[in-house]
Amino acid sequence: MGQTGDHRDADERALLGLLPADGSPAESKQIRSRLGWDAERYASAYVRLEEQGFVLSGQGRGESACRDLTAVPPEFRPACGRPGSHVIVRQVPVTIPHAICDLTGVRLSYPGHGGAAVTAPPGHVIVNSKGFRLKVDAGTLDVTITVTDREGNA
Repeated sequence: MGQTGDHRDADERALLGLLPADGSPAESKQIRSRLGWDAERYASAYVRLEEQGFVLSGQGRGESACRDLTAVPPEFRPACGRPGSHVIVRQVPVTIPHAICDLTGVRLSYPGHGGAAVTAPPGHVIVNSKGFRLKVDAGTLDVTITVTDREGNA
């Protein structure tokens, strides 16, 4: 386990790290070449990531791969891996898995409750006076957004 609590093995992290953050496809041959892996090693890591819901096959059987963003609400998808983006959150509570969608540097807001940017160190919580609460998990770096009313009730 790495310092961030990432439970994937080194091959899984390396493969996932080369897939575009926005979910667009990458050619499998180019990924294998950049990693210096044979087809068997690539396929093994790919299958493990697919079983965990992190990747999908692109067009053509095994010719391309992409991050599986289906677990990420649609409003967040364009901001994955794009610091400086802004997301208007539609439904809370919501947790965005960092392994699939990196929201570092992204501004998040919820109508009527303000917002915050994902800039706090892992394990910290940002809360504003309007009840917007953003937490970056210390282990996984997952981002959780909740909103409380003025009395502090969820």
